[in-house]
Amino acid sequence: MAVLALAAIPFLVGCGKDGQAKADGGDGASFTPDGAIGPIAGMHAYDVTAVLTASKGPPPGPTNAFTLIVDADARLAIAGGKGRGAKVPLTTTDGRTFRASGGFTVGGDAETCSGVVEMRYDALEVAVTDRALTGTASGTAYISCGDCSIPVAFTAKLTGTTDETPPWLLAFGLVPASPFDSFEVVASEPLPARATARLIADDGAAIDLVPDTIELATPPIVVGFLKPEVVLRAGQGYVVALDGLVDFAGNAERSAPPLRLAAFGDAPLVPEDGFESAVAGTEVGGALVMAGGPLPPIAGNTSVYMGSALGVPRGVAAPVRALSVRLARQAGDTMLRFTYRSVGVAMPPLFSGYLQVGAAGGVPGPAVYSFAAGGPTETVMVGDQPVVVSAASTMTVPLPADVTDEALLVITSSFGECGGVREPPAGLLIDDVTLE
Repeated sequence: MAVLALAAIPFLVGCGKDGQAKADGGDGASFTPDGAIGPIAGMHAYDVTAVLTASKGPPPGPTNAFTLIVDADARLAIAGGKGRGAKVPLTTTDGRTFRASGGFTVGGDAETCSGVVEMRYDALEVAVTDRALTGTASGTAYISCGDCSIPVAFTAKLTGTTDETPPWLLAFGLVPASPFDSFEVVASEPLPARATARLIADDGAAIDLVPDTIELATPPIVVGFLKPEVVLRAGQGYVVALDGLVDFAGNAERSAPPLRLAAFGDAPLVPEDGFESAVAGTEVGGALVMAGGPLPPIAGNTSVYMGSALGVPRGVAAPVRALSVRLARQAGDTMLRFTYRSVGVAMPPLFSGYLQVGAAGGVPGPAVYSFAAGGPTETVMVGDQPVVVSAASTMTVPLPADVTDEALLVITSSFGECGGVREPPAGLLIDDVTLE
């Protein structure tokens, strides 16, 4: 897998190299390690480096690294890396040369729209001693091309030494932008079920992360950790502590610095006065206070604007604002209500984003993605840019049952990450946010 949620990438159909990898690497040279004089017993973990050769064209990279744990007695291997792992049956005739009868995958180093998404090993044969291995493998690498991936068949020569490398964690996917967002951190190698990880806030509060395990693996293989279904706190930064990580070889790094994950801006407690007490030109929870232009307020003298900056030329990356505020809940309040107008440089003005409401420490409410922009529109000028503003609409959202004294509201823009197409700048003008 690739931290902080790459979107699922549809793979193009492709095949790896057919047939079992030869024990001599295809060139007649034996790869039996020096000192291998008899069968091995028990479990042995190896750091493996694969030197890659593509069947056609350039290889996906010069090398690929993964972890291989050989259980000689059970005739099983645990193999993988970077958020991937599998249990693979092994066959052997001499207790020293092992052939995999199943495949496994190693996560890639892909950026959102380029690079290796994953390395799929379909065939593997290794000769092992207590402290080293050599061998061959074949499989298919998948190279990201934005919203697709390209298969590249490869063969590999393998060398390995005893696993003495402590495990670590890597952020996977998009960095969480709000306390509601899910996230995953992936492990550098497959881990046993006793491995743990904790999310720690700047003020020291800790939350246990949920192990991400391989299905049907007994005992479980941990390949990463997930945020539990809980709303984090605005105004806090978060790190992932690594002191609970341990691998199958018993390696652990108790002194490693934690993985810095995210920092959320503060969400001010706002009165339910339609932002009339806010000062024009300032910010409230990240949104810009609008009074007297260039966008007309929805009601009264003041509204707030969140979304893309509207005055930038087309094709230029526009700064993006979110709205993050808290509201005091009174007994009997069950709904969030607010009015909004969709704003954009295109016709009709369509806002791409989502809303969530909940309480810190509680279960996140469902995300709302639909912001209708019906009715008549008007055109105003923002700098030299004509901007279309929709008619006002009202939205009501149920509060989660565990909201008590305060409700946290976050509205965030979302944009496509791949394909080279940038959405036209758009946002929301918001007013009269209340709990009822």
